[in-house]
Amino acid sequence: MDDLQRRRLKERLQWVQTLVAEKPRHPFAFLWRHLSWAGIATRRNLIGLNLKRDEPLRARLIRGILSEQYPRGGFRSSIGWTGLRLLQLAELGIAADHSAVAKALQWLRQRQDPDGCFLELPHVPTSYPAVWGDELRFPPFAMGVTAFVLCGVLRFQRDDSWVHRAVRWVAHQVLERDEICCRSCAIHALHALSLSRNEGTAVLMATERLVNWLRDHQSEQGEWFFSPDATYAVLFGLSRCPLPAARTQIAKALPLLAALQYADGGWGRTFRAEKTWVVTAALLFHELLEAFIALTERCPWLVRPLEWLDTQPPSLDESPTTP
Repeated sequence: MDDLQRRRLKERLQWVQTLVAEKPRHPFAFLWRHLSWAGIATRRNLIGLNLKRDEPLRARLIRGILSEQYPRGGFRSSIGWTGLRLLQLAELGIAADHSAVAKALQWLRQRQDPDGCFLELPHVPTSYPAVWGDELRFPPFAMGVTAFVLCGVLRFQRDDSWVHRAVRWVAHQVLERDEICCRSCAIHALHALSLSRNEGTAVLMATERLVNWLRDHQSEQGEWFFSPDATYAVLFGLSRCPLPAARTQIAKALPLLAALQYADGGWGRTFRAEKTWVVTAALLFHELLEAFIALTERCPWLVRPLEWLDTQPPSLDESPTTP
């Protein structure tokens, strides 16, 4: 690292420290010191600072994840869990050529059907935790299972033929069905297709169909599926999508996001760091973070008091209008 890079990193560190001190409601303020994989992912990948103070925790988190890996390469003998752990390892900054990553990718490749989809073993349930904290349950042969796995795989591998085959399979599933089967399948398919950066006609058409489907389920107030707790799932799906229609939906939802945010800058009653990471990543990718901050400064009443953290039910993020 040369002197110019050191100076720029020091200036960025000072900028973030000033921002956190002056704007306690900024999402960075909540995630700046949060001791979780989502906190580290924010500091490393969204803010752009690899802090020495994060290294011991980062190393422990990586060791903890790798301790779940079975000798053949899978995590908990589940393709879904393996995809999730690959996503978290990627966000924690593990090297793409790490032996554990190579073993996991090879194991997933062996679990792939010739048509491109991934299938769990019959005795393994297709129920996985989402990165924002919800529990997701897919039918065993749903396209969402393959899409869920790809959300982790594509952070390490995009160019191999077996990955291209899986991406094309998901795209064809989206296009060939008369209706999108469910929200969970749709948002993971959209995230995976966006990550793939595949410019094939089928992938582009499938991505557009998924974005339009989410648009059709957004209310005039910006809420998707008439449910505030759907916000984090949809934002995960839209968070890497380059289509202008994806940005338009998130921009429409800014007042809703402000009303769902707590005064400390975080979102959600449970898994707060993970939900805040999802929201912040989507706002940054679509260059809407500054617009969101400006909205919160113009409308300071759009906020949830911290006292609600002790009174809300832990299983539900209620409507912003609920007292």
